[in-house]
Amino acid sequence: MLQRAKQRGFTPHYVLMGAWYSSINNLKFITKKLKWNFICNLKSNRQVSMSQGTSLSLADLDLVEKQVRKVWLKEYGFIVVCKIVHTNGDIIYLASSDLTLTDYDTFTEHFHQRWKIEEFHRGIKQTTGIEKRYSTLATSQLTHILASFLAFLKLEIRRIKEHISWYEQKASLTRFSVTHYLLVNA
Repeated sequence: MLQRAKQRGFTPHYVLMGAWYSSINNLKFITKKLKWNFICNLKSNRQVSMSQGTSLSLADLDLVEKQVRKVWLKEYGFIVVCKIVHTNGDIIYLASSDLTLTDYDTFTEHFHQRWKIEEFHRGIKQTTGIEKRYSTLATSQLTHILASFLAFLKLEIRRIKEHISWYEQKASLTRFSVTHYLLVNA
């Protein structure tokens, strides 16, 4: 998918991804082959080192709050890392190939953009059924995707104006349809 985006001329500032996709092969592919930078979260057991020959897990790295530190990621090379500590005590370790990304707030703000993308994907799937296209013809698939996006835009405008959730919006549409059907056919 990333390679196709590159072929189409897409040039992102960062590829944002979760720990699930942060394998060494993926990180190398993004930086070496595509020549892009990444920001991802890493699992706490990933091996890094401050100096040659001494590796430790990210969890054992002495990261002060709101600190960005340059480290050597085992089998990859230099990256910058920081940690986010949530109010419930959960810790997320972030990593980037952009060695100039040394401001903590900028680093975390870029990563938080990923969540907005996740919310968009969840919303469009739950409200429009975009993934439920059964056609094998490219033109009908594209038509379905376009119709799903247009429907999502209309629903999103209504949701924002009325200050309701996706779930309430979907329930109100179903409620209206069932009520109307029962009144007409009773």
